[in-house]
Amino acid sequence: MKNQDLHILVVEDEVIASTYLSKILQSLGVVYIYDASSFDEALEIVKNYPLDLVFMDININGSIDGIQSAKLLNQEYLLPIIYTTAYGDSQTIKEAIETNILGFLIKPFQPNEVEAILAIALKQISLQKQYRHRSVKQINIVELGYEQKYNLSTQTFYIHNIPINLTKKETDILYFFCKNLNQNISYETMRDNIWDNKEISNSTIRDTMSRLKKKAPDLEIETIINFGYILKKL
Repeated sequence: MKNQDLHILVVEDEVIASTYLSKILQSLGVVYIYDASSFDEALEIVKNYPLDLVFMDININGSIDGIQSAKLLNQEYLLPIIYTTAYGDSQTIKEAIETNILGFLIKPFQPNEVEAILAIALKQISLQKQYRHRSVKQINIVELGYEQKYNLSTQTFYIHNIPINLTKKETDILYFFCKNLNQNISYETMRDNIWDNKEISNSTIRDTMSRLKKKAPDLEIETIINFGYILKKL
């Protein structure tokens, strides 16, 4: 992500301070800058715009200060925070680290300090997004033992990381079974969910299952006599 793609909220109740920070961000190429002077204003902006980062003044006016505002916002929206404050005491820092903090700017700060902390924040945001992407991707991978796995997103079956060529029906079967691991799947359930045809005979289902097993002999697919099948995860 580049600076010009960032959407940044500046929460600051002093107009001069808010304008100063916004001008620095603009000089660094940031185009989308939103201003708020209180928690309520910040919340309205958060609800309506896709924010990447918040510069939060700790000592904003009102009953809710910057740290409490960050905590409340992050109950529903995961927003990285850079705090701006005239106080760098240990108690303030201790309270702030309980939020999704990326750093501090101690007032009065210089443009080069904003540039440095923005670069660090940008790197952290990128790493967090990559981690979340990998986590989501990993959730969609079903490990089936013996170096076999099934990607639910792409509906692809792998053995030793090599994709195995399956027919459409074989793929549908494996997808359904991977979504229902360790569950007894009846012929009737397979007709309804895989074939979408109640007239398909049990022998047709058995033939398709037999072909799938030949292509993936190490899959733990067990036959339940006169009922159906179960795919077990080792």
